[in-house]
Amino acid sequence: MTTAREAWQAEFDRAGIPRLVRERDVADPHWHATVAVGDRSADLLRASMRRRPLYLALRDGSATRLQGFAPDLAVAAAAADRWLSGERPGPVAAAWPFLGSVALAEARERGDRGETRWLWLYENHCADSVADRLAPFVELAFDVPELRALEPSTSHFSLHVGRNGPVVEPVGTSGRFRVHTRDGRTHDETDAAGALRIVLASLPDLTT
Repeated sequence: MTTAREAWQAEFDRAGIPRLVRERDVADPHWHATVAVGDRSADLLRASMRRRPLYLALRDGSATRLQGFAPDLAVAAAAADRWLSGERPGPVAAAWPFLGSVALAEARERGDRGETRWLWLYENHCADSVADRLAPFVELAFDVPELRALEPSTSHFSLHVGRNGPVVEPVGTSGRFRVHTRDGRTHDETDAAGALRIVLASLPDLTT
C-alpha cells in the first residue's frame, strides 16, 4: 500500500517541484507526511476511508496559518510549495480557497484571536461539527458589531460569547438553542433569532 509520503513525493516529482517529503513523527506515519523549509512546514493527512481524504495544514513553527481539505495531491503539492517558498497566508488563501478565506488567513497572521474564531465558525470551510450545529446562530451574530468585538469560544458544542458571557447551547441538530446567562438563568428553548435577542439583552452585564 502506498504511503502518504510516497504518494505526495511522487506528485512533487511529477510536477518538477524539488521538495523532499518525509513521514511525520506520529503514532501512525503511514497516512501522514510533511515537507519543511526552515520554520515553515506543510503537513498532509491522507486517510483512505474519509469522504475528503486529503487534509492539508500549512504551519509557521507550531502555529497553523492555513488548513483545509485539498481536492487532490497535485493541488496539495502546489499550495504547499508556494507556502514553503515564503508566500504570506493571504495570497495563498486567495489562490486556493479550500484553505479558507483571505480574511481568515490575515486575521490569523496578525494574531487577532477574536476575529479568527468568528471567521472560523462563520465560514466553516472544514465542515467542523461544532460549527455546523451553531451555524444558524453564528450567521446572525456575525453581523452584530457588539458581538464581533467579543472573543468567542466553543466547548461541548456550545458557544461562549466573551469571557464569562452568555452560553449558546444547540438543542440537537434542529436549529434551536438554549441560552445560559451570567445571572445563572437558563432561558427557554428558542430559534436562532430568539437566542440572539437574549444574548444581546445580556451584553450590559458583561461590563459590570
